[in-house]
Amino acid sequence: MNLRFLLFLFLPFLLSCNSEPKTLFTLLPGSETGVTFQNTVIENEQFNLYDFHNVYNGAGVAVGDLNNDNLPDLYFTGNMSGDRMYINISDNEKGSLKFQDITDKAGIHKGGWSTGVTLADVNADGLLDIYVCKSGNYTGSLRANQLYINQGAGQNGVPTFKEMAQQYGLADTTYSSQAAFFDYDKDGDLDMYLLTTTNLVRNPNRITVPVNDGTGYSADKLYENDGNARFIDVSRKAGILHDGNGLGLSICDIDNDGWEDVFVSNDFLPNDLLYINNHDGTFKEMAKEYLKHHSRFSMGNDVSDFNNDGRADIMMVDMLPANNEQRKMMTGPGNFEQYEVELNTGYHSQFMRNMLHLNLGKSPDGRILFSEIGQIAGVHSSQWSWAPLFADFDNDGLRDLFISNGYLRDITNLDFISYNVAYEQKNLGNLRRYMIDRSLELPSWNDVNCFFRNKGDLTFENTTKAWFGDSLSVSNGAAYADLDNDGDLDLVVNNTNKPAYIMRNDAPTANFLKILLKGRPKNRYGLGSEVSIYANGYLQKYHQAVTKGYASSVDYTIHFGLGKNTQIDSLEIVWTDGKAQKLKNIKANQTLTLDYTNATTATKPDKQQEATLFADVTSAVNINFQPQEERYVDYHVETLLLHKLSQQGPKMAVGDINNDGLDDFFVGGSYKNYGKFFVQTPAGQFIQKSYTNESLPKGEEDIEMILFDADRDKDLDLYIVSGSNEYPDGSKYYQDRLYLNDGKGNFTDATSQLPEIRHSGSCVAVADFDKDGDLDIFRGGRLTPLQYPQSGESYLLKNDYGIFSNYTAQASTELAKVGMVTDALWIDIDNDTWLDLIVVGEFMPVTVFKNTQGKLSKSDAFPNSEGFWNTVAAADFDKDGDIDMVLGNIGLNTRYHFSLNEPLTVYGADYDENGHWDGIPSYYINGKEHPIPTRDDLLRQLPSFRKKFPNYGSYAKATMKEVLTELQMKQAIIKKAYVQESMYAENLGHGKFTLKPLSQMAQWAPVQRMLIDDVNQDGNLDVMMVGNAYDAEPIAGRYDASVGLVLMGDGKGGFKPALYDKTGFVADGDCKDIVVVKTASKNKLYIVSQNKAPLKVFKGK
Repeated sequence: MNLRFLLFLFLPFLLSCNSEPKTLFTLLPGSETGVTFQNTVIENEQFNLYDFHNVYNGAGVAVGDLNNDNLPDLYFTGNMSGDRMYINISDNEKGSLKFQDITDKAGIHKGGWSTGVTLADVNADGLLDIYVCKSGNYTGSLRANQLYINQGAGQNGVPTFKEMAQQYGLADTTYSSQAAFFDYDKDGDLDMYLLTTTNLVRNPNRITVPVNDGTGYSADKLYENDGNARFIDVSRKAGILHDGNGLGLSICDIDNDGWEDVFVSNDFLPNDLLYINNHDGTFKEMAKEYLKHHSRFSMGNDVSDFNNDGRADIMMVDMLPANNEQRKMMTGPGNFEQYEVELNTGYHSQFMRNMLHLNLGKSPDGRILFSEIGQIAGVHSSQWSWAPLFADFDNDGLRDLFISNGYLRDITNLDFISYNVAYEQKNLGNLRRYMIDRSLELPSWNDVNCFFRNKGDLTFENTTKAWFGDSLSVSNGAAYADLDNDGDLDLVVNNTNKPAYIMRNDAPTANFLKILLKGRPKNRYGLGSEVSIYANGYLQKYHQAVTKGYASSVDYTIHFGLGKNTQIDSLEIVWTDGKAQKLKNIKANQTLTLDYTNATTATKPDKQQEATLFADVTSAVNINFQPQEERYVDYHVETLLLHKLSQQGPKMAVGDINNDGLDDFFVGGSYKNYGKFFVQTPAGQFIQKSYTNESLPKGEEDIEMILFDADRDKDLDLYIVSGSNEYPDGSKYYQDRLYLNDGKGNFTDATSQLPEIRHSGSCVAVADFDKDGDLDIFRGGRLTPLQYPQSGESYLLKNDYGIFSNYTAQASTELAKVGMVTDALWIDIDNDTWLDLIVVGEFMPVTVFKNTQGKLSKSDAFPNSEGFWNTVAAADFDKDGDIDMVLGNIGLNTRYHFSLNEPLTVYGADYDENGHWDGIPSYYINGKEHPIPTRDDLLRQLPSFRKKFPNYGSYAKATMKEVLTELQMKQAIIKKAYVQESMYAENLGHGKFTLKPLSQMAQWAPVQRMLIDDVNQDGNLDVMMVGNAYDAEPIAGRYDASVGLVLMGDGKGGFKPALYDKTGFVADGDCKDIVVVKTASKNKLYIVSQNKAPLKVFKGK
């Protein structure tokens, strides 16, 4: 066999082994495309971090057909390099992408610091004009925004422009970030919203009272088009009043009422803004009412229906890195006090990560409900991010997500910041010179731009490497368009100090539809119109708005990916005046033009309000109770806690306390605040009633309570568990309390009939476990106070005619220190007529104590099930004759993801031997176990560790093996958690169970309590869930995505989530408990308790 033959045989194989796998996008060089623009930023005495804090924020790009040749053209803004314009001269038949620089020929001016750019037909002549925002450390005309009016293209195809911002009233000289044109007042012409920032505030994170009257340095502006080519500032009259630091702007219809709203993302401390259109020329800011929280350093945003349910969702980006080292180098202490001060001063909850707010529609009280699901969706961390763009890049019918990343200098480096602070304290006069010189030494934060493929289940897959590779850049503005008219969306990205990206999409063959709009005479491009398509039963909806992402605007051509569908069943466009047009059976793979002249007056059918399963009757019943919570900050003593342990109530208990045949209920109290009975009247109202002498000071925290017949006198007595984390172990305020009923609802303190209990409790469950005729008590131990994660002390109290004794050791040697218990119940898991004990808790497995004639032995029914379990409920859901369970856990919408191979762990010991317990939590990130706390928090808890980690850089790289020695780990109490999901535990018989995760909606937030009932009366048991947790440490942020959930059972062990618009059940606060009360009229009231908020009451139907 000769050499030539061998080469012929193996050359294709060798080439395939050495070639890089083909990515979805191909980065085209400037030598091929003709696009050589580079946004240049070079620090100098005028433009530097000290004198102009937005010096590194980059610039934008706009895409649109500027010469009406059906090819998208490009406009790049430059900070110091001047703007550049390119017309598209691509030859589609040859498959080339080619552009020509026409900046000078077109009449584009150089000079000034350009930021955002948007395209709009401002003068309604059918030609796209260009509006450029200006900023920078300039004054006067160099900071005046520019409006380039399109004069049309000559025979050479080159359009020319005339700068006319002054004539149109749009030569604004504030520090501008971006603009958007839209018809907010529905008068037919385009108005303009101007997004602004400021350079006048030296420390934009300093807490000051928010300025919400329009007088702030950087309140945005609204310009109304007077119909005669003149724009008038109507900001104050229209309600655009809130100060900010704007970086992201989207025009949208959040509430689906046909009137355009405005969403603004603000950097630093100012709240993000959601201006809802009032239909009368004014707006109302509703971000705090609609969104539970938002990003801390909000950059760009995009508002789009990413899950194809017809509602506008919100994506905002921040600067949370995906790797541990960068996170530790930029994250300071978890300052809970500062967080509280911010909230009390008027700021919203803010956390440093990307946010994906899923729009759930309108609640019965008129709010638009959102659940922030960025962490469970997998898009919460993408480095220092700028432009998020939702678009269907692979044409499968689902909008994917692109995010541009990078920053010219790593100014968040905490070693750099701490040195600056130290220098300022020593030598204030030279700080400016020092900061300028030091910032030049900082490296660039070059990163890969991220792609996330939409999986169609509210989650995304990170496809960055597969779709783009690993090219590093400092990227800011970005826009999408089908540059080569091949049916898929390409990307254009404006980079800092690097040539701009032209990213050609080489998506495999898939079907698509592109749509051009010919709108009303003064809105030729149809801004604000909405197009909906239906293909194979699936909806896609697009709101025509081009200002998206960061400092940029996308192409006006609407694009839908269709996957395998070769035909669209139907299409509807609704224009801004409400007129509509419907088309059917439209072939795919074409560009369709929709003309306003073909629209007819829309006749919307009257929507009949569907009857829901529940009605909110809170205001109709006489249940007025505001739970109080005395301020106690656990982090003052235990800095490293992942969440507070002192904010667990209120819980409730239901029973007929006065033997009148009507359900009454009790709501627990807190330190200094007594709980209350609510006694039902025959009219179905409720009267508050005290259970004890409230003139005495109250030191206990009521954690849980139960009504049961403790003394066999045929009435319900009250047992209250004492707990919390506010006192040291052994405190008298951890003593549980017993109150005996006289049969008429009057109670006498009988705590003396209980054994002494001096340990923090969590739950109570009663059963006649020994079959002696009276009800015994399991009392769970939550924790050892101030010694996290030490187990609590649990008790089994044996009842002897109302006198209780500690029977724990006699019943089981493993029960007292079973773990950090949160909930328990007695059920017969194996049908042997003896009630077994189920116990769940934090860092605990689902634990089963098998009852063998009054003796409890721990079984291994749920191996490796350690989690953050909050609650357990049980019933025969699959109708097979044995008892199944549902279990509430922390869920998946959290920064910390853990599993059997990569658990979340806490190492607890007194490492510095100062008499204070130290619990150090860890988690895995990119395959390595790292400490969760920031360096500041670790050193506040363990000052002696400063020698080990003298600066932030040394700590940022540390794994747990470098934080703790081998000896320290051996001496520590180690608790691990493997399971995050809330679960259904199917009883397989003979004490065997299998765990199955509940639906994704049940994983959006911690489940705190569940109620089992057949709510729709179909004969199958359903599960009502309430949850959230506002007490988490402020770096990771509170859990608040739950709005209440009803899981409809199918009678076979399956559950399907019922959305609130079908159930009417909305419980979206910091919910702690849910109970059901039967009324005198045989109805059911479902009562939900919330921490620091009133009870909510729902009537069943």
